[in-house]
Amino acid sequence: MDFIERIGQWQPFFTTVATVAGTLVGLLFISLSINRDAITANHTQFRLARRSFSDFIFILLIALFFLIPLQGGFHLGIELWGIGILKTNVVFKQMLEARGVEKMSLWNLTCEYVLPVLSIVGLAVGGWRIYHESLLGVYYFVVPVIATLLATACSNAWQLLIMEKK
Repeated sequence: MDFIERIGQWQPFFTTVATVAGTLVGLLFISLSINRDAITANHTQFRLARRSFSDFIFILLIALFFLIPLQGGFHLGIELWGIGILKTNVVFKQMLEARGVEKMSLWNLTCEYVLPVLSIVGLAVGGWRIYHESLLGVYYFVVPVIATLLATACSNAWQLLIMEKK
């Protein structure tokens, strides 16, 4: 069985991931639209909203790239590296904006710095493995990246929901 056939067996998983990410980004978009003034007035809320929204979009892009039919590892690996480069750009900008803004809890620091960097590394290594048509890149790197992005995006969205209005 060649790579295209083996990666095709992952389509139900990535269809589910794309559906979940699309639904959650839509709900977040509606919530942000309704509360736009309150969120844009508070720097922390704005940062959380932007981070959640971008993580859901990255999950959606990863899933959609895996759903392109008859795509070999070469193209899929390059697409994952492209997402990693975009994610690096977003994370770097967020880190620059977050400097010295406020004291953060350990979980917030982890969500703000550690997990995004790990997801970038996972995309790079997973993309490299998939580029060489190894499904281990999916098992050990892409799935954990999706889980990490989903967990942090949901955590950020939850913090937006329960955060006190100042």
